Amino acid sequence: MRARPMQVILIGIVLVIAGIAAAQIWRATGFAREIDALNARIGQGDTAPGVDLAALPPIVRAFAERNGGTVGAAPVVVATQQAEMRLAPDQPFFALSATQRSGTRQSDFVWHAKGTMMGVVPVEVVDAYVGGAGLLEARLAGAITVAEARGAAADRGEAMRFLAELPFNPDAILNAPMLAWRQLDATHVAVSVPVGAGAASVVMSFDAAGDVDGIEAAARPRMVGDSVIETRWFGRYADYGPVGAYRLPRRGEVAWDLPEGEFVYWRGGMTSLAPLAGP
Repeated sequence: MRARPMQVILIGIVLVIAGIAAAQIWRATGFAREIDALNARIGQGDTAPGVDLAALPPIVRAFAERNGGTVGAAPVVVATQQAEMRLAPDQPFFALSATQRSGTRQSDFVWHAKGTMMGVVPVEVVDAYVGGAGLLEARLAGAITVAEARGAAADRGEAMRFLAELPFNPDAILNAPMLAWRQLDATHVAVSVPVGAGAASVVMSFDAAGDVDGIEAAARPRMVGDSVIETRWFGRYADYGPVGAYRLPRRGEVAWDLPEGEFVYWRGGMTSLAPLAGP
């Protein structure tokens, strides 16, 4: 018995849909494996010497010790976040739940976030700097890439993010020897880390209580289409309080300084921070 033309068409449509679904599942599974592989590399093969604490600016050392940083801390800490993000100034914020692993002896991190855009579209974002290589990728349902950055500009940009998040990682201040500190004045300190043949740097500002209330980089790489534009980038931190065994900013936001105005693209706070348990 031969299939009717309409049956053949329907079978063909079903096969096409099944093929597309299988391809999307394959891409989402590959994305998950890539994130797992990045996480597994953080804190591996660490043979770096310790930090010369006497060389740290006093305001930086006091900040780290007051907020729970310890010499000889675990090589990796794990944080959870509740936050909001948007991908462009004309888009609304969407809620995110994120997990981040950060090195305390190496300038590595992997931020993995999931949320829902427009209330129905699942979005997954990974932002990472591991082994000197930066990565930013946002996908819908873990499969359809809507934003991606790799290469030298991403390397420097993600290294800057690691530096900007040192207030959330006080153990790294006391244990990461590749960080170079320079006191600029009574309330501002520059910190940098080698990246490729150059370096990434941000400036931290301290309030009257000795807490970091902001960071700034005069020129961080920003992707605009296929182009990279060096753009002023800054963050604000507030509401210091207990988070696990640490004292951290529980509210923060990060923004680009664009010609048309300030573009805040992330805002939220830590909900937990703890050393990564051993195997």
